[in-house]
Amino acid sequence: MFECHSQPQRLGDEIVGRVWCFRDITEFNSLYLEAKSQQLQAEFQNSLKELSDLKFALDKAAIVAITDANGLITYVNDKFCELSQYKREELLGRDHNIVNSGYHSKEFFQELWSTISKGKVWKGEIKNKAKDGSFYWVDTTIIPFLNEKGKPIQYLAIRFDITERKRVEEALRNSELQLKQQKQQLEQALQELKKAQLQLIHAEKMSSLGQLVAGIAHELNNPVSFIYGNLNYAQQYFKDLLELIQSYVKNYPQPVPEVQLLAEKIDLEFLMSDLPKLLDSMKAGSERIRNLVLSLRNFSRLDEAEIKRVDIHEGIESTLLILQHRLRSPYGLDIEVRKDYADLPLVEVNSAQLNQVFLNILNNAIEALEEGNGARAGEETQPRPMIWIRTEVTDDRKVAIRIADNGPGMTEAVRARAFDPFFTTKPVGKGMGLGLSLAYQIVVEKHGGQIECISAPGRGTEFIIKIPIQQPL
Repeated sequence: MFECHSQPQRLGDEIVGRVWCFRDITEFNSLYLEAKSQQLQAEFQNSLKELSDLKFALDKAAIVAITDANGLITYVNDKFCELSQYKREELLGRDHNIVNSGYHSKEFFQELWSTISKGKVWKGEIKNKAKDGSFYWVDTTIIPFLNEKGKPIQYLAIRFDITERKRVEEALRNSELQLKQQKQQLEQALQELKKAQLQLIHAEKMSSLGQLVAGIAHELNNPVSFIYGNLNYAQQYFKDLLELIQSYVKNYPQPVPEVQLLAEKIDLEFLMSDLPKLLDSMKAGSERIRNLVLSLRNFSRLDEAEIKRVDIHEGIESTLLILQHRLRSPYGLDIEVRKDYADLPLVEVNSAQLNQVFLNILNNAIEALEEGNGARAGEETQPRPMIWIRTEVTDDRKVAIRIADNGPGMTEAVRARAFDPFFTTKPVGKGMGLGLSLAYQIVVEKHGGQIECISAPGRGTEFIIKIPIQQPL
């Protein structure tokens, strides 16, 4: 091999020739190539060492596997064998179904294969199953190797064991869930305590009212019975005296002046005609007082705390009597109560509790009608405020009590929450929102019945109460 150089020869401005110089560089070039080869070999060895070091480090830290284009395993490192508990020869030639835990869906693996078969890297977390049946989690990166046409020829999977991290995450999730559940339980317990507290307050008030009513009824009962019982004798005595006076006037038409003067003074003729009417009105009044006392006693029924067979209509009538003064409206139109009672059998209930239900519902109806009357006060034509009470026996051996009014009605939002504890549309201080909630508790929870509210704005409200005729043993 020669190295050559040339230089032109000039005569004036004209090139007349060229001088060539040749040098043999065969030995020099051989030495250069040898040096270059040694340099490249050294660099190659360094690269191999770096790759070996990287592979060593990767094998120590990561779970490595290589599969062919069909997903069959062609290489696994020791870490893979250690974690999966399979021997290398058990894994080579198999696909990764050998460690499939069944945790992931079919769609999960379809998405994985769709990604890597397009030459894209896939990353995700996979739950695998070891040979002994235990489970482990791996953070996985799958890298496709492509041919000159861009098609995958093999896949390199690098995984890291994250089982402990997933266990901690699961423990944290469980702890968070438990804390949420405990928080909800505490909030529910607080609501129940508040509800129980207000119910106790309400029950104490009703108990005090019942005791007061029962006490008044008891105190009134004796003198009323005395008056009512003696009125019959008074009527008979007056009848006898009247006959005596009439006989005296007949037989002695000319009384002495003193008697004549006294007869004129007291207007004896008028007294004799009016006193029977007076005694009749006194008897009617005492009869009404007697009935009122009986209704008060029936309403309170403090001596009947257990379930007994009672007349439902008697409880309704007693409640209406208690609320009689509320039916007279200050706006000029009294509330009319229309009743349509069916022939009901005696029903097994706690009468004091059921009377409380009637009281709460009727009281709400009266307040709704008062609200409607107040809103329409001054109008020339006003519909008469009405309450309808209807009873019937249903086909499933229950007694149904329907209490309806023609008040303003409720919106759906209000109707849906009518039985919620503490829910009220009344101003502050006008109610605790427990009346209908207690009614629901008494009817549904304590008597196994049903209570339903039907209402719409401008169409009034109806409550339907259904109570089993007989309580289960």
